[in-house]
Amino acid sequence: MNSALEKLLSFFQKPLPKFFFPISCILFVYVVIANSWVTEDAYISFRTVDNFLNGFGLRWNTYERVQAYTHPLWLFGLIVLSFCKIPVYYSSLILSWICVGTTVYLFISRFGKKEGDWQYGSWILLTLLISRAFVDFSSSGLENPLSFLLIILFLSKAFDLEKKVDFRGIFLFFFYLSLSYLNRQDTVLLGLPFLLYLYKPFKERESWGKFIGAAVLGLLPVLFWSIFSLIYYGYLFPNTAYAKLNTDLTVSHLWPYGLDYLENSFRWDIFTSLSISSIILLLPYFVWKKRFLHAATSAGIGLYVLYVCSIGGDFMAGRFFALPFVVCLFLLSEISPSYLPRVSVLFFVALFLLNQNSYLYITKDYTRLRNDKEIQDEKGAYFRSTNLLRSFKFQEYPTHGWADAGRKYKKSPKDPDKACATINVGFYGYFAGENRKIIDSNALTDPLLSKLKSVSNWRVGHFTRNIPVGYLESVTSRQNQIQDPNLKVYYDRLKLLTESQDLFTKERFVEILRENLGGNRYLLLNSEPRTPWVGIPEGFACGLGVGY
Repeated sequence: MNSALEKLLSFFQKPLPKFFFPISCILFVYVVIANSWVTEDAYISFRTVDNFLNGFGLRWNTYERVQAYTHPLWLFGLIVLSFCKIPVYYSSLILSWICVGTTVYLFISRFGKKEGDWQYGSWILLTLLISRAFVDFSSSGLENPLSFLLIILFLSKAFDLEKKVDFRGIFLFFFYLSLSYLNRQDTVLLGLPFLLYLYKPFKERESWGKFIGAAVLGLLPVLFWSIFSLIYYGYLFPNTAYAKLNTDLTVSHLWPYGLDYLENSFRWDIFTSLSISSIILLLPYFVWKKRFLHAATSAGIGLYVLYVCSIGGDFMAGRFFALPFVVCLFLLSEISPSYLPRVSVLFFVALFLLNQNSYLYITKDYTRLRNDKEIQDEKGAYFRSTNLLRSFKFQEYPTHGWADAGRKYKKSPKDPDKACATINVGFYGYFAGENRKIIDSNALTDPLLSKLKSVSNWRVGHFTRNIPVGYLESVTSRQNQIQDPNLKVYYDRLKLLTESQDLFTKERFVEILRENLGGNRYLLLNSEPRTPWVGIPEGFACGLGVGY
């Protein structure tokens, strides 16, 4: 019995055969490309990309400056590729592949240096494929792939600082953290615990001057972007943040939805959820063993998951668990117990290779419409309309009704000066063209609605607002016709920030200061109870279907 057990343990402790590596690479590339798709929400950013390249600036509606994107760094990557005359749909996929490919290269090369041969890193490729969250958001048009790359760069530098602390290392540590912030602000939560870890070595070396100098240089991208954002848009943070966090909803309202999001992940993506949970639960062990870098990584994951739960999770299943899963895998590769590669292959065979519902067997006609309370399988809903493999068959792509409605309007616009409103602005906004004035009832792209409380029948990720009486008429006529007296005053002040032709007037800077310090908040206070959504005002629907 002991002999059999020893043979079994010996088997699992052996490195994987080298022929696994090319097979793993081929599988990984195939699965990532075959599963490439773009979500409707990505087209919100795509419209800003097109408007910028057409000379309108970083705007969503061309008549106003609003940061309708959460990810400046990702957006600029899309702009660079689209500038080379690559359609933005393909630009987003190419940029995703570049980021995912570089992430995997950094993963495997780092593990290979430790093990003596990078071909032993094939288990990393296979483990990534088991995670539905990772595969779903290795494309999608959203910023996740760039977040994967930046967090690996950051963690690699953080772990290297344990061996050597110098000016260059400190600078890169904060520089990668800055880039993560510029790609998506909340991802810095994963790096915050490392600041506590750095305190001790810097104190012992008495190098605070060098530390502060390198840190300031590394954080300059955040400073420069913040200054630009404040001057150009009038705000430090994207409009999407105000739309989703400025809802007049408390954590007690949102926390149950966050727990639902966590529960959904365990049911729809058990491997990802167990991986994340295991690393978080190991935090006391890491502290006990004085493995402070491992503890910082575990704490960062825990902090990020708590944040996700506190904001109610999201409506896209798995989206906010893809990044912490990548961090978990990085930590596992650093710990690298000898049995890990072969155990990973076992999981891969059981959960991926032998699972007929795995993404290995996906087809271009894949559709999986499933909802779990407020949570949706976003990829299942949009994949058939937006996946890469079907794109080569159509001249006009994506093949979605909302995209068709936008194309129809652009070909034969009716009432071109009249504003319209909808709750699905991605496809329609992009394909309707830059001249269409569109009000987003979910407030992601609208600077006025994002400051109002959401309706009572809100949905996570869709914090719809009722449109104030006279607002659509105001946008149409360019004259303030809002009926609420306080809101009318606020809208006039807001237009100075978002529509003023001259960015550098004293009056505008005073208004920026007042707005950001809360001086206009009294104009928005409304003690009336939250009301249900009343729908799009008659005559102002964008025409995407009943209710849209």
